[in-house]
Amino acid sequence: MSLYLAMSLASLSCCLVLLLPLALRTGTEPSPTRDEGWRDQLPWFLRLLRPAMRWYSEAVDAALTTQRREVLQTQLDAAGAAYMISPAEFLIIRRVVGVVGATASVVAIAGFNLRDPLHITIAIAIVPLSFLYPDLRLREVTKRRQSRFEKDFPFFLDVLVLAMKAGLNFIAALEQAVGALREGPVKQEFSRYLRESRAGLSRRAALDRLAARVMLPAVTNFAAAVSQAEQTGGSLGDVLADQARQRRQERFLRAEKLANQAPVKMLFPLIALLFPTTFIIIGFPIVIQLLEAGALDLF
Repeated sequence: MSLYLAMSLASLSCCLVLLLPLALRTGTEPSPTRDEGWRDQLPWFLRLLRPAMRWYSEAVDAALTTQRREVLQTQLDAAGAAYMISPAEFLIIRRVVGVVGATASVVAIAGFNLRDPLHITIAIAIVPLSFLYPDLRLREVTKRRQSRFEKDFPFFLDVLVLAMKAGLNFIAALEQAVGALREGPVKQEFSRYLRESRAGLSRRAALDRLAARVMLPAVTNFAAAVSQAEQTGGSLGDVLADQARQRRQERFLRAEKLANQAPVKMLFPLIALLFPTTFIIIGFPIVIQLLEAGALDLF
């Protein structure tokens, strides 16, 4: 129990020592009246870190360059976390997680009196992994979100085409299609597109922002096709129908590719697990019979 208490106190002390200079750099406390209504629901662990993020975010944000802030904002947009945390708060989370991992490593080596080189190596390896974990987690969430987007996007286009064939304009058809979707990245991104359009942003600019956030070729092609149809005066319904047909074909090809990869992925479990078990089941009675007959005494 004392070891866990020491670990907790050490982590808290390291976090304060590491982050305190940033707070002193500004010389001001965070405004208690800051508007937080723009945020989505935070996970429980981020709610625990919320006081620290609120205290240090202004200092970290002031130290960020414009280019670095834009890169982090793009990564958060792609992961769907832009309305949860800001780029400065993500850097705070990365630093806190890294410090906690480093502290846990030091406490594990000292508290458990580790002497095995393997255990010490593992404990030391935790330090860089702790600093890298937030980025790895963000990348994993982005890939999972993009995969979900690719899965739901063809259905969204089908509903959009049906709504436009029923006589609705593009924005009204988008609202109908968004309302027909289950909760997910497609619904979130196109709901944000509708909000930006209502706020006065042009359709082309809003589509460009959408494509930049999602970072998928299918969405980039969709945005370019819609913008080109508007500029050339082409039939938007026909363009969207072609887009829906192409997206369905791409989804079928992805499913076919995954199906072809399945036998290859099954080889390792078969070789490592099933084949040895089969040989043991077949060979065990034979070995027993040979032992009883004394045939193995020659060896």
